[in-house]
Amino acid sequence: MQQRFDTRRYSVRDFEEWQQRGQLSLSPKFQRRSVWNTKAKSYLIDTIIRGKPIPKLYMRQDINPKTRRTIREIVDGQQRLRTVLAFLQDAFRISRTHNEEYGNRYFSDLHEEAQGHILRYEFSVDLLQDMPDNEVYDVFARINTYSERLKAQELRNAQWFGEFKSSAYSLAGEFLTFFENNQVFSQKSILRMSEAQFLSELLLATCEGIREGSKRVIDKAYADYDDEFDGRRTREARLRTTLDVMGAIFGSDLSDTCFRATRFMYPLFCAIYHMKFALVNFDAPRKAFGVRDYPKLRVALDEVDELVGRIKAAEEAEEEIELAEAERQFRASYSHHWVHASNRTLLTKYLCEKMVRTLE
Repeated sequence: MQQRFDTRRYSVRDFEEWQQRGQLSLSPKFQRRSVWNTKAKSYLIDTIIRGKPIPKLYMRQDINPKTRRTIREIVDGQQRLRTVLAFLQDAFRISRTHNEEYGNRYFSDLHEEAQGHILRYEFSVDLLQDMPDNEVYDVFARINTYSERLKAQELRNAQWFGEFKSSAYSLAGEFLTFFENNQVFSQKSILRMSEAQFLSELLLATCEGIREGSKRVIDKAYADYDDEFDGRRTREARLRTTLDVMGAIFGSDLSDTCFRATRFMYPLFCAIYHMKFALVNFDAPRKAFGVRDYPKLRVALDEVDELVGRIKAAEEAEEEIELAEAERQFRASYSHHWVHASNRTLLTKYLCEKMVRTLE
């Protein structure tokens, strides 16, 4: 059968011209989404300024034989187009949260090169030629049939656009290679934003200390720190330092240890962060260390890795293993409900005590 759609590319200026000529309909009956807030709008404009792709639009095009006018009806993507066209009319400013260079500027405040870049930005559009309403509804039913249910972090990404989200995703981008090289997350889980969720948990630890790794806690962080995230730059710098120290201690061997698993990487991050900067609401020994102490810390962490290996081997062989009381508690904390704050706290204390003893 004949294909009923055609994929094309149209610039922002194309849509602006169609709107000025009365040839663009942005309020069709197919749209059901709520209106975006200012943060969401600013995030979209920043995406365009940076020349990054956004989801495709669906547009129905009809020609009126009597008037010979072409009408273009946006059947999906109305908010994206409304946002861009409103920005061209100075309806809102870009937020500094999203773009420090152009923050607090209207479109008219941008230099001509940046304005031209926005006007020339091209949308990918699936053009539905003279398609009746019932077929348009069928198109979207079929599209949604193949859509996977969004995970919690994907929902957060679609809902929040403020300080905490911007910080977490910026850091996730910086350390993507770190996570990939150390096999912390699979390619599929990265596509589903697992690394962004984990970075969100680490970032939250820098301001609130060890927290439960639950949807409720992470959601609340995105909401609480959406408008203001005090000390953001300092927290980002300390998080970078902590992950860099972890990488430097293990070198290229991190992926061969238990610490590549997030259940161990989270307490290791918290332990090193505590040693360097002191976690809030956390009572555990601390001792200053420098680069020359990395080999000593590696010895302590290798002992932990060896302990986890012995426990795993015994479990697989269904054999009992003799452990000291602290080791039994450590095992219990990572074996079950390791995302609970109490277990994360115990794991972090165990690592802190091991590293401090090694440094003494």
